[in-house]
Amino acid sequence: MDKFIHVLYDYIVEYIVRIVGVLLIVTVLMQIFTRIFFKVPFSWTDEFARFTFIWYCFLGSVLTMHRKMHLGIDYFESKMKPKNQFVNRIFVYAMQIFFAALLAYYGFKLLGIVGRQKSPIMRVKMQYIYMVLPISGVLYLILGFHEMLKHVMHGRSQNVVESNIVQGR
Repeated sequence: MDKFIHVLYDYIVEYIVRIVGVLLIVTVLMQIFTRIFFKVPFSWTDEFARFTFIWYCFLGSVLTMHRKMHLGIDYFESKMKPKNQFVNRIFVYAMQIFFAALLAYYGFKLLGIVGRQKSPIMRVKMQYIYMVLPISGVLYLILGFHEMLKHVMHGRSQNVVESNIVQGR
């Protein structure tokens, strides 16, 4: 399972985020360049930059969560006893899974709603733009379940070691 998570997030998602980021930068620079030198920017660059920014933010947040780089408030958790820290961490993962499920579910529902809409300038189906919602929801779900399972298994093995130490085994 760890190898699957490693390949999925460290190679596939990271590669997609890098490509989308480069597309975003090139598009914005192209818009600036055409606005300054030609006085008329391309009409599609603003819309394309907005769409790539949406994808960049959602997939980038998944990658950030995988690398545990999200902002967190661990002040209160650091003041807790180890058993309470263990339970608190399970609660945090459960909330992550809950909100990821909501994002995936309502993301899929939104795809059905915007199925026939097209973007005003580029005439791209809006489903392609909003597809990042259920994709990132599913990626959050996979990550949440993996982290919770890893935490519970590590906590159990840690509890067994601690009880053996206390009992003198």
